[in-house]
Amino acid sequence: MTIHGSCLCGEIEYQIHDQLGPIIFCHCQRCRKSSGSAFVTSTEILRSNFEVTKGQDRIKKFDNPGKVDRFFCSHCGSQLYSQRATTPLIMRVRLGTLDDTIDTKVSSHIYVGSKAEWYDILDDATQHQERP
Repeated sequence: MTIHGSCLCGEIEYQIHDQLGPIIFCHCQRCRKSSGSAFVTSTEILRSNFEVTKGQDRIKKFDNPGKVDRFFCSHCGSQLYSQRATTPLIMRVRLGTLDDTIDTKVSSHIYVGSKAEWYDILDDATQHQERP
């Protein structure tokens, strides 16, 4: 299975060579600030299953030592994925950048204890006050 994705401007394209992991909505303040929205939607995959097929030189990193490093397009600003130094074999791909249709639904919400007060969670997915 190969899943394709890209940034908003199309300067970066990538492929995921595996099935997606569980879909998670993260409501922490850092994810809200980085996305400009109520949460970030991502899935964990093995780093070895991710391949940039176009525009590797356009990918920039927001280095956040001891926390989550975020990778984005230097031209349009699209967040592509994030990684933690403590789990170098795992990455979290931003599902909004997928080009292919998927039928998987959200599995859980994390950091709902700090979610935006103006957003109501209306689905039946599991909710965690912090990261499980």
